[in-house]
Amino acid sequence: MDFNFSEKQNALREKVRGYTEANISRAVVREIEERDEFPHDLVKKFCELGLARINIPEAYGGLNGDIVDLMIVFEEIAKRSPVLCWNLGNILLYGNEIIGVNGNQAQKDEYLPKLARGEIMFSFAITEPNAGSDAASIKTRALEAVPKDGSYVINGGKMFITGAGVTQYTVTFARTAESKYGGITSFIVDTSLKGYSAKPIKKLGFHGSNTCEVVYDNVRVPPQSILGGEEKGLNNGWKQEMKLLNQERLVLSSMTLGMAQSSFDEALQFAREKMQRTDPGTDVQSIQHDIAEMASELEAMKVLAYSAAWKEAQGLNPVRETSMTKYFCAETAKQIILKGMNVLGESASSMDYEMQRNLREILIFSIGGGTSQIQKNIICKTFGL
Repeated sequence: MDFNFSEKQNALREKVRGYTEANISRAVVREIEERDEFPHDLVKKFCELGLARINIPEAYGGLNGDIVDLMIVFEEIAKRSPVLCWNLGNILLYGNEIIGVNGNQAQKDEYLPKLARGEIMFSFAITEPNAGSDAASIKTRALEAVPKDGSYVINGGKMFITGAGVTQYTVTFARTAESKYGGITSFIVDTSLKGYSAKPIKKLGFHGSNTCEVVYDNVRVPPQSILGGEEKGLNNGWKQEMKLLNQERLVLSSMTLGMAQSSFDEALQFAREKMQRTDPGTDVQSIQHDIAEMASELEAMKVLAYSAAWKEAQGLNPVRETSMTKYFCAETAKQIILKGMNVLGESASSMDYEMQRNLREILIFSIGGGTSQIQKNIICKTFGL
């Protein structure tokens, strides 16, 4: 099997790397962290380079890239600023992928060219205070308007919705029938509509992501806002979500790759400098072993993630492999960063190093996009257990 990236993919990596080096210094990352504000300027510069078009079909002004291309983008950016990946997910994942995979022709014609130009962003609202891993137990409802005119009225609340206070649209899952899995509909909700409100949540990490609690108070939407159209999309939201899970798991895994790589690089540099200052007779084997383990685990993450991505790009629907990737990369990246903390010792808690931020931010990957426990459940189901 050929594990080499294509010339086009290597060029893409270099382009993204050039963007990060030119725009995302440590000072910029720390300013975002301290101010906890959505970095609109960084998103704008990303779009100006044409990178928002990466996974949009050529017919809509895109570059027709696949999941491997998408992972390269997220991996490179996560090395410098994981939160910016979260921000760009409001275009590349929740916009391009959701509309591209599940939108009807009218929705693709309306939104994909604007997404390609970076003119709009989407957030994705499924999680509720009492519906996280069991996402199909949502309580938010969309009822036909009274008197009936074809419209739906949405009432309920969502929690931990990334970008919900700054995006133009929020893809909202709401219950339209009593069936647990067959009674959910996805609506493309214009965030300027009356009754829609989003309140940012203070968090341990990912400052600047604009992660919000969202309230829908009699938000009235037309039937044209149903993802995929009313005929095919009504009560079909859960099936639509299932089509996106492989992509979501792989994108999140690519972010952990970037974070693990940057943590390894920082630990390696620190170890080299420390060993130069250390007396020749001093035992440094524990540090050497941490570095060796980090390097080995990082390589295993890369091989698993990109082999699963290759299968997804070939249309093989690798549910088992993407669940393995999501679980393994989230948990292994956490261990790599913890070892990096050991290498840095007392310096690890200093804000002068990125290790402490990576430690805070890696924790969410064991939860978001399907917890590690849920991924294990899925893996076992593929074995008939």
